Amino acid sequence: MITSRDLNKKMEENSSCGIEDPSKSCCNCSPKEAKGEELKSHWDTAYQKKPENQLGWFEQDFAPTLRLLDQCEFHPNDSILLVGSGVSRLPDLLLKKGLSEIYVTDISEIAINEVKARLGNQIQYKLGDILDEKMLEEIPSVQVWFDRAVLHFFTDEKDREVYFRQLKQKVKSGGYVILAEFHLDGAKKCSGLPVFGYTEALYQEQLGDEFKLLDSFDFDYIMPSGEKRPYVYALYQRKNSGSSDSTLDIL
Repeated sequence: MITSRDLNKKMEENSSCGIEDPSKSCCNCSPKEAKGEELKSHWDTAYQKKPENQLGWFEQDFAPTLRLLDQCEFHPNDSILLVGSGVSRLPDLLLKKGLSEIYVTDISEIAINEVKARLGNQIQYKLGDILDEKMLEEIPSVQVWFDRAVLHFFTDEKDREVYFRQLKQKVKSGGYVILAEFHLDGAKKCSGLPVFGYTEALYQEQLGDEFKLLDSFDFDYIMPSGEKRPYVYALYQRKNSGSSDSTLDIL
């Protein structure tokens, strides 16, 4: 079985900053802060260059996400964290479905401001890098951690360790994790940056035995350009959950 360490060795052999514009190269910037600024600039530029419906990750049909969310048990006042959600319309949909405690994060101020202009104070916002371990301190424990197309950008093993440490610190006992990343056999870059592809087994390796797989499936996303991008969607639940009769059906 292929492990994340096997894949990491392959990526190290072809390592580069991944930002294709030479003027924005981060290869000579070793401090973590410098790397974060490069990525922030990259994503701000991405959101400025194209309208929402022309972005390579634009999503109009949320059926794959809703298939997994439908299996999550929500209690009144439970919260959901949308990691690196950009300008996604998913929070709009969740509001319509009756959820009120919605937190969105992104490294791009351009993206955050666009969503703020659309939804105002109906949801909560957090601007910053998910790898900043202080970023989520003010956000309470969440019932659902949702990530579509963020985790796969963390090609460095240490970055993935930070990511999953953040996740495990924030998801409640009995809470859920939904991951939707590029498939291991899919594209090797997204928005000009290298990606680390996944399978259900690679997700489980990072989450550990503390999380139980509830559902997973492969999904071919069609970009606005018409190109196909294979994803792998998976839903996990943290073990040792409590029970309650008071739940909210969001679908």
